[in-house]
Amino acid sequence: MTQLFSFDIFDTLLTRLVIEPTDIFEICGDRAWRYGWINCSAATYREMRINAEKRSRLFCEGGEANLDEIYREVGNTLEVEKDVIDKLQQLELEVEIEYLVAVPRAYPMIEKARKSSDLARVVFLSDMYLPETFLIERLKQHGFWKDGDRLYVSCQYRKSKGQGDLFLQVLADFKLHPQGLVHTGNNELADVAKPKSLGISAIYFDEANPNRYEQINQKYGCTTAGISSFWAGVSRYTRLSPPSQTLQKLMIGNIAACVAAPILSAYVTWVLQQAKVRQLVRIYFLARDGEILLQIAKELAPKIYPEVELRYIYVSRQALRMPGLTKISQAFWEWMFDDTDIFTVESLLARMCFEFSDAQPIFEPLGYPRDRWQQNLSAKERKELRSKLENHGLLQEKILEVAARKREVLKAYLTQEKMLDGQAFGLVDVGWKGSLQLSLESAFERFGTRNPVGFYFALEKPSGGLKHQGEVLAFFFNLNNSTGLRNQIDYRYVSAMEVFCAGCEGTTLDYATQSDGSVKPVLKHIHNQPALDWGLKYFQTTVIAFVNQLVTNSSQDFNLNYSPKLLREALDQLFLAFTSSPTLQESQAFTDCPFFDDPNELYHFYWAMPFRVRDILSYSVSLREGFSVHRNSWDEASLQVSSPMVKVLLPIAIAQRKFLKKIKKILMQKHRKGNS
Repeated sequence: MTQLFSFDIFDTLLTRLVIEPTDIFEICGDRAWRYGWINCSAATYREMRINAEKRSRLFCEGGEANLDEIYREVGNTLEVEKDVIDKLQQLELEVEIEYLVAVPRAYPMIEKARKSSDLARVVFLSDMYLPETFLIERLKQHGFWKDGDRLYVSCQYRKSKGQGDLFLQVLADFKLHPQGLVHTGNNELADVAKPKSLGISAIYFDEANPNRYEQINQKYGCTTAGISSFWAGVSRYTRLSPPSQTLQKLMIGNIAACVAAPILSAYVTWVLQQAKVRQLVRIYFLARDGEILLQIAKELAPKIYPEVELRYIYVSRQALRMPGLTKISQAFWEWMFDDTDIFTVESLLARMCFEFSDAQPIFEPLGYPRDRWQQNLSAKERKELRSKLENHGLLQEKILEVAARKREVLKAYLTQEKMLDGQAFGLVDVGWKGSLQLSLESAFERFGTRNPVGFYFALEKPSGGLKHQGEVLAFFFNLNNSTGLRNQIDYRYVSAMEVFCAGCEGTTLDYATQSDGSVKPVLKHIHNQPALDWGLKYFQTTVIAFVNQLVTNSSQDFNLNYSPKLLREALDQLFLAFTSSPTLQESQAFTDCPFFDDPNELYHFYWAMPFRVRDILSYSVSLREGFSVHRNSWDEASLQVSSPMVKVLLPIAIAQRKFLKKIKKILMQKHRKGNS
């Protein structure tokens, strides 16, 4: 029977809100420089502290130095007064206290060990230079220590887990055979391989080890003054915090904490900073993308711009396009015939806000009887229908009448929401062409009010030759003024941000005047049930937990005054790692994540739907332009969850398609030569 359970401390029971332990030294260096104690940079101090530890180990038995010995070498290097060295040493302990947090999932692990038998004892082992008293206080502070426990620190015993002699010391003190000890830790060598080589049972507990996303953020620590490392630490703590869930929820939480939360938090931080610079009175978060963004802003605003009023406004392309319509232009027809996987006469009429009874006398003479209205039109059929409607004077007259009626109701709603009171305000919408702002500006021109400042994650140029009247700013890139991180849009960003910013309600279809004169939005559904069934609430809760930790722990070292655009390269790498190479478990977590392709939510697909054999075969012989189930599918994840047969056929189909294109090109060249 096991009588003794030993636990590693760092990244097993306690972890830091930074990924690399040496980041603590840079934080100390930054503070010490600001206090006037040293005259070197924080980065230089970090390297000095690392090297001082290496040198001090040369003079210590077993190569295990304690903090006093390390700071003796720091004093030798800096050649400053002893009282300054004492303050620097105390500063390191204070910073450690600030940045140390408990690993929540470690508590049940220790409790299980304590309750395994009446004879069970718990000890803690650490290869560490920090003082024994300091570590015991931290274990007590975070609820791991109980009377009767013991601590073995390498710098005190001059022995280490890595060499194995610290384990032997424990066995000797407790007069145990190796079989009587079970050790748990996060290091594969020091906590698993070494004790096993001594006959000790070992449990590998790596949950607090940084995952691949946290490692990416950490990699950019040097170029972001440590900010991305801090954010990585917050991601780690957030994903560790919830209790054990299903595997799907675990994956959803990991992506929310480590990918979505950093991207969305940086974006909203930038929005609030820019709103403060422009002294905007209000910021409106546009439904539905704005739902989670508003929640984030409510957490961040007290630290960045507490004076601003944050509001949520129910809008959508469907709800704004018609009220904003004052003339029939190419941009209007592009919106009406915006390409979706399923396009029917019924879906077109929904976009036009036309009653079927009004539409029937117009569409039937054009060759579209009522029984064809639910038929999915091919690309050729869509083009033919558009050509007929673009020259239909009566239809266009009716459309403008509908637009005028809806514009009056929209005006009442915007007045109710204080958007027309003449004060400076901003709009927050993820992107991508700023079409909602264009529609609002078209209405504002009639209403006689000021134009907004639009804040976007990323922005393309508007279609149809339109231009924004108000100012438009973008966080990631802005193709209107050729600035930012990309010169073209990666459409995986579009679909990913749609998922990250999904709302818990249905889309806004229209506005309705109530008996008391107020105006309420008309939603497609009260609840976005497919997204809620997938786990949207849990996703959002995890994102907000990250923001809470960011706000709570944004100390003097990492306040929210820095430009979040400095983080864009790191955030981009997070995104690319997620979308380009998802794991099988990550892909499976998004197989039932809904994706709404139609503006009226007449249907939906799923983001990571498996590829189908029939689509692969059709693609290989040029009967389909693509092999994805729908145009917004996450292909990398879809492949992960597809059948083994699909995984075999897909590269063959791609190669065959390339071969057929090459043959076609050769035949066309020969044909041209024959005719010349």
